[in-house]
Amino acid sequence: MKPFLIIVASSVFMAAFPAKAGSDWGRIYPIYRITEEGGGLGIFVDSVIVVTRPEDGRWVAERWREDNVLTKKKVVHDWIDSRACPQLAAVLDSLATLPKNGVLTPDRAESRSLAFDVTTVSVTGPASVDGETRITLSDRLGPVYGWWRSSEEALQTCWQADPPKVDGAPLPSRPGLKDLP
Repeated sequence: MKPFLIIVASSVFMAAFPAKAGSDWGRIYPIYRITEEGGGLGIFVDSVIVVTRPEDGRWVAERWREDNVLTKKKVVHDWIDSRACPQLAAVLDSLATLPKNGVLTPDRAESRSLAFDVTTVSVTGPASVDGETRITLSDRLGPVYGWWRSSEEALQTCWQADPPKVDGAPLPSRPGLKDLP
């Protein structure tokens, strides 16, 4: 009786989470997440970038960004496909330059300076080969902030309004992009 229950349970599970026909987009998950929040003096940024890797080996970044400058609000939703922008792979490789241990000893933690009118940048990604353990590094004016400033400059011309295509069909936007882990 147990094998029958396992087959039925597996079938129900697979039916509940179908992959889209002709697309490997349904079988990938966020690998990296980069956020930027904050600002000051009338300029505020709220940005989320999710980087995934479809089964075809390329990297795909999807960005939702809201800029508020005084009373003007600008919302952008755009994409990068590493096939058209090799800089994306280089930016991801440069994650290796970030400190592995971001915890300060008590003597260094008490000597920190306050930073106002800047954004907080966070990057979340795998901390182990199995991908199950994730780590988030976050700072204002530190190495994560510096890494993102140079990365953002390298990727500036790569952002495109149209999503990349898989098997000739555009990748669908991830619902709740801003709320992904």
